[in-house]
Amino acid sequence: MRVSTSMIFQGLTDKLANNAADMAQLQSQIATGNNYATPSDAADIVGRVQAVESRLKTLEADTKAVTRVKVGVDAQARALEIAAEVMDRLKEIAFRGANDPQPQAVLETLAEEVAGIKRSLVDLANMRDADDRYVFGGARSGEIPYVLNADGSVTYEGSTSPLRVRVNDASYEDASVPGVSVWKSIPRDGEAVDMFSILTSYENALRSGAVEGRQQGLRDVEALSNNVGLAIAKTGAAQQRLEISERQAQETAIRAQKSLADLKELDFAAALAQLQKQELLMQASQSLLGRLSQLSLLDSIR
Repeated sequence: MRVSTSMIFQGLTDKLANNAADMAQLQSQIATGNNYATPSDAADIVGRVQAVESRLKTLEADTKAVTRVKVGVDAQARALEIAAEVMDRLKEIAFRGANDPQPQAVLETLAEEVAGIKRSLVDLANMRDADDRYVFGGARSGEIPYVLNADGSVTYEGSTSPLRVRVNDASYEDASVPGVSVWKSIPRDGEAVDMFSILTSYENALRSGAVEGRQQGLRDVEALSNNVGLAIAKTGAAQQRLEISERQAQETAIRAQKSLADLKELDFAAALAQLQKQELLMQASQSLLGRLSQLSLLDSIR
């Protein structure tokens, strides 16, 4: 095959065009600091970038969800810690009230304190978190769950279903739990009697002086205290799970951000070295083209 000067000239011209395009792309990348100026420059990288950015959005949503749940769970924990202190005092009252004989004036004083404790526990059961949710209202977290009626009875008007929030790809946590699952009933005579009815009965037993009712109150208060302790343990476990979920989401987000930076951000040292290489190739090609414009192929062979 015969090689003509025009063929070599055309090859060098094509090479110059390619060099110019490569240099323009490198210069654009250096100017923007990215591995590509437009999506068409690196379709494969752009696809991976979009996937990582989508994952980061999901992780951000998960982290916000964990924070939202933690607000409620932390409020639950605070309410239960105070309730545990209140229950300790209630046990002291119940132990004293179970003793017989007792002056009726003393029993009346204890009854008044029990009534005050019941109101305090109702307030704790109606605890709201920083997001203004009733944390023991279940799915109806926007409405007060426990209502103290004029006759001293307490009714639960919250939901029996928890308000659940997705905290990661495969896990949900309760942001607001049903009060009946925390301020639990206790069994009596084959029936489940709720906490506040128990306290009302005990208050009445103190006021009437009934020994059997006062001794039953001691047993009931112990059972109620155990229920609060169990609720504290469950809340603590939920707090621990949320801490782990939050930490995992944060660590995964950091790794995803690093991957995104590696995909998008330009390696300036490598890009500058490549640009210098292209410049040298450009200069060499231009030099050859200059010689070809003055010499024939035969002169070049000589």
